[in-house]
Amino acid sequence: MGVIVSLVLAAILLAGCGSTDTSAEGPTITVSSKAWTEQFILGSMLIEILEANGYPVEDQLGLGETPTLRPALKSGQIDVYWEYTGSILVPEMGVEDIKEAEEAFNMVKEWDKEENDIEWLDYAPANNTYTLMMKGERAKALGIESISDLADYINGGGEDIVLATNIEFFEREEDGIPGVEKTYSFEFDRDSMVFVTTGLTYDALRNDDADVAMGFATDGRIPAFGFINLEDNKNFFPVYNPAPTIRPEIIEAYPELPDLIKQASEKLDDTTLAELNRRVDMDKEEPEDVAHGFLVELGLID
Repeated sequence: MGVIVSLVLAAILLAGCGSTDTSAEGPTITVSSKAWTEQFILGSMLIEILEANGYPVEDQLGLGETPTLRPALKSGQIDVYWEYTGSILVPEMGVEDIKEAEEAFNMVKEWDKEENDIEWLDYAPANNTYTLMMKGERAKALGIESISDLADYINGGGEDIVLATNIEFFEREEDGIPGVEKTYSFEFDRDSMVFVTTGLTYDALRNDDADVAMGFATDGRIPAFGFINLEDNKNFFPVYNPAPTIRPEIIEAYPELPDLIKQASEKLDDTTLAELNRRVDMDKEEPEDVAHGFLVELGLID
């Protein structure tokens, strides 16, 4: 009887080994992110997609900013995180004159593969770059939709326009106020500026302490507070499209991953990402819940 039982158990074990999900046989995928709302949402999307499709995943979200995450990715401490094209194009590659999303992405993708052996998956259409914001009703009343409209209004002698900005954006030649003014041929009144920290520019605009404020294009407070992003119709600001950056060993193990993740990333435009951010920042939902709900709506997970 003992021999028979042993043979049966062995057969069961062998059968179990053969039924393992092939996706779980490869390496564990360690997912990380930067430590702020949008990044937590994007990182949670990766985790949700991978787990729903049977991949072994380790959560290391919120590990740090680019100077921490890039070395961690290259060393294999982490395997994938969302980076922004402009975050590599400008400070690491020294390129400041590429303003078109696809061109910037292709340049960063090729350079990073050759120099650092880092792969870039397809980018999202959302562009989390600098922006100049106005209250929607105020902009409409003044006939301002773009930065060119704002320049025309100021140059035409309209009432004083107060700008809320942080010091860094005010001083940055390559992608701040000096460059904006040069590109669009106008000047803000230096005596009417409101200088605050980055997060408080939104409050200054909301409380009518300013008419225009600097911000970031996919910030959830923009739709929440009824602001609009003035169109950068001369493409002055660098592009900051988010895209997953990943170790090539993971792609080699799971070659289907790029197409799988693209199904979500291609749906993330400015409006969509700002709304997801708003739900976390304003409605106090958890990033992982927002990410889960978004993927369920897309039909990518159950």
